[in-house]
Amino acid sequence: MKKVGYLNKCTCRCVAAMLLVVLFAGCHSSRTAQQTAPEARPSTPVVHSRLSSLSPSDRARLNYIYQEATRQKLVENHSAAFDLLCHAYDICPDAPEVLYDLALYRLALRQDSLAERLFVRAAELDPQNTYYKEALASFYLQRRRTGDALPQLETLATLQPKRTDVLSQLVTIYSNLDRPADAIHTLDRIELLEGKMASVSYRKFALYKSMEKEQEAFAELEALCKEYPHEMSYRLAIGDQLLTAGRIDEAEKVYDEVRRTEPDNLGLKLSMLELYRQTEQDSLFQVTRDSLLFAPKTESETRATLLRDLVSSEMKDDSLGRQRVEQTFARLDEAFPQDLALLQLRAAYLATYDKSNDSAFVAVMDRVNELEPANTQALFYLIQYYAEHQDFEHLENICRRAVLTHPEELLCHYFLGVALYQQDKKREALAAFRAGIVQKNEDSRPAMVADLYSVMGDILHEMGSEREAYAAYDSCLVYQDDNVQCLNNYAYYLSLQNTDLDRAEEMSYRTIRLQPDNKTYLDTYAWILFMKKRYSEAQIYIDRVCPPDSADADLLADPDISGVVFEHAGDIAACNGNTDQALRFWQLAQKAGGSGLTALLPRKIKLKKYIAK
Repeated sequence: MKKVGYLNKCTCRCVAAMLLVVLFAGCHSSRTAQQTAPEARPSTPVVHSRLSSLSPSDRARLNYIYQEATRQKLVENHSAAFDLLCHAYDICPDAPEVLYDLALYRLALRQDSLAERLFVRAAELDPQNTYYKEALASFYLQRRRTGDALPQLETLATLQPKRTDVLSQLVTIYSNLDRPADAIHTLDRIELLEGKMASVSYRKFALYKSMEKEQEAFAELEALCKEYPHEMSYRLAIGDQLLTAGRIDEAEKVYDEVRRTEPDNLGLKLSMLELYRQTEQDSLFQVTRDSLLFAPKTESETRATLLRDLVSSEMKDDSLGRQRVEQTFARLDEAFPQDLALLQLRAAYLATYDKSNDSAFVAVMDRVNELEPANTQALFYLIQYYAEHQDFEHLENICRRAVLTHPEELLCHYFLGVALYQQDKKREALAAFRAGIVQKNEDSRPAMVADLYSVMGDILHEMGSEREAYAAYDSCLVYQDDNVQCLNNYAYYLSLQNTDLDRAEEMSYRTIRLQPDNKTYLDTYAWILFMKKRYSEAQIYIDRVCPPDSADADLLADPDISGVVFEHAGDIAACNGNTDQALRFWQLAQKAGGSGLTALLPRKIKLKKYIAK
């Protein structure tokens, strides 16, 4: 037996209909929306409009057609809706609601310039309609045309002064345009609507700082503290900003205030840690850092940040620093064995500073995988590691957990099957591969599905289920028609049965076209040619596998040449009339041994001639 690889426009109306199903689902017409909006005002055109000059009959016809377009849109018949809107536009190109709805369709058709003109004209004709303003602003923002969007948003904020989402967008634009005073004024409007908020105060602080208005900046934080006198984090924020500004004495006073109120405040300890760093009080810094590192109440993220800082500073000293870091990791691991952030940091440390310590890294990854089975990075690393090191027992264990937590990952099923097969658990391996096949879907990688089918075929053939094996191979080639391992094994097994040799030759020839130096594939092709009695051609290919002028020791030392290959070489040589060469390769076959040798080999050697089965 030979096993290789795995186991060892159409029209615009039609386009609109397709693209706008989601866009307009449940969407009301602009006119309906305006009637229901609590802050919308009556339309007061400020530009010349042909709508006012329509005859009563044309106006009635326009209204009817527009209402019918709206009805068709609501039932998601967008092709009809688009036709009706175009007809309404022909009647009057100055009906703002028609312009607006047409703009949405043009936008969906990616006709941006036409959509923009329609949006702009609708907004000009009905300047109080907030929906038109908002659509136009959104159009500009999506295309990063902030300067064009700004006046639309400013008007919208005037028409709807309680829209904090619009105000927030204005703050962002003003900040990006380096207009901090306008941004602060807009933030004041937000505060009037929603009250004092830390996020707003901090942003105003930053804006004042950018304007070099220190007094106004700190006044904002003081106002926040006055609003929330019991929230020490706001008071600490003042101290931290003073410390950042280099006003250390003032910062210390703030920290003392907080200490008198909340002496165990974790944020205070972190602030003091930075104070000790800046003032170079090394002993106090180290004591405080260690206290925070090992305090049970310290949050995991904070502990990881402190540890990361420790590693960064200590590793500047390659000898003593490494020792202190290792000791700290060991103590923390003992104190917080379930802290995933620490384990991940330990893994990062090993990958950076101790790359050769594979066993320690694998141990950490094992624990990460146990604590967080959803961590695919750790999982795939372990699968790769155990597979490369042929540790099939550990590979089986990790993959058994993986197929439960990640059943959609075909790779886990595949390597579970490999691990089981290598432990001579063929039936369990076959079940693992079949379980993987069940999980395949339209998102599965075709090559992975093909690999599962291919290995299933190999196992089924070993178990004597040839019909099922060939069905599995056929399925493999449906998903990946150039799967070389499948092509080779399929072709070889057909040749062993001396059946369908033309197909076997075609499949085998494809393998050597894909991998022309692969000795296993060359041997298969030579053997199929031999089975078809094309002995001289077979000799050409087998000589590339077993060069006649090579020393016996070199041939026997080649891991790609098995006993079966030597026997093939002997058979081919014998049928080409080269008895000495045949005898030599048959004898090498005996020395190499292994499975797949024919029972006729000893007789071939004794009689010095080829004996057909």
